[in-house]
Amino acid sequence: MIFLNTFLYYLCFASAVLVYGIGIDKTMQVTYLKEKRFSLIFKMFLVIFISSIISWFVTVKLLIPIGMNELFPLISFLIYSCISTLVEGIYRVSTGKSNTEFIFSFLVVLLTVSESISLPDTIVISMSCIAALIVLIPIVYSYRVRILADEDNIEKYLCRLFLFLGILILMISVWDVMWMNPEVIQ
Repeated sequence: MIFLNTFLYYLCFASAVLVYGIGIDKTMQVTYLKEKRFSLIFKMFLVIFISSIISWFVTVKLLIPIGMNELFPLISFLIYSCISTLVEGIYRVSTGKSNTEFIFSFLVVLLTVSESISLPDTIVISMSCIAALIVLIPIVYSYRVRILADEDNIEKYLCRLFLFLGILILMISVWDVMWMNPEVIQ
């Protein structure tokens, strides 16, 4: 049950995409892709999953015992770079196409390693960050199709999209506020 709470917390209430801002640009880029969408998400899933687990093990088993835990972003970057290069190389050899992505995956790895307290917690947080991106993609895609069908002005679209995302963030952030709290009106 605690993992379900953690998953829902990082999926909705502290969404990596909406609250932290990790991947908003990637969400808009993925909505424009047609054929590479699934392969890009699968590559991000694989790289984030493997990098988060290895980075967590290195941080907990090596860096924390010797008192060098401030080096975990550098170690996570090196681990992420190796894993991402390996997966990208395998993808290029097998399909002949490039499918690069850096910022979203690396920042999710940093988020999961810095905010987790156990290995299962690391896995749950990383999967919920990917799920937050996957949940937001159809919303942004439908919004883009609906707005751009009326107008071709990209500036108005981006302005309206960010206003929409801001309202969505407010709706998610104030879920626990009780407006009619009797203690406030004393």
